[in-house]
Amino acid sequence: MMPASRRQISVLISDDDFAVLEAVVELVSGLGGRGRMFEIHRAHTGSDALKILLSTTIDLSILDIHMPDMTGLEVVRRYLRGPLVAFPRMPALRTPRPSVPTIFMSGEATPEIRAEAGDLGSPLLDKPLVPDDMRAAVNRVLEHLTF
Repeated sequence: MMPASRRQISVLISDDDFAVLEAVVELVSGLGGRGRMFEIHRAHTGSDALKILLSTTIDLSILDIHMPDMTGLEVVRRYLRGPLVAFPRMPALRTPRPSVPTIFMSGEATPEIRAEAGDLGSPLLDKPLVPDDMRAAVNRVLEHLTF
């Protein structure tokens, strides 16, 4: 087993815009080093993001708010309720953790969306993304992870 400082950090990144998704993947991957190694999971839909959250241990999720099938906020709400509520026809894959640190992204964040993200204890970054803001948000989460 790897020492704690060398454990891979599992990150889910979900956005329906391929260019944004890959830009965030590149930004997060660039934060490697200093004992950090990332395992990146990509999702283009909220449903795919939820399936990954329910079947894989994720240390950090970075979710777009506006996706065609399910918002990033809905992904987190369904995840917190558990697999039987999230996908009633899908067998329970595992019991979810109480929460996964999440960073939300949005190009159209209303005050209501900002409030809901705040209620979930998650930062919301505006699009177009400012690379330094994303790096700082990810680093804040990583500082609080324990393995």
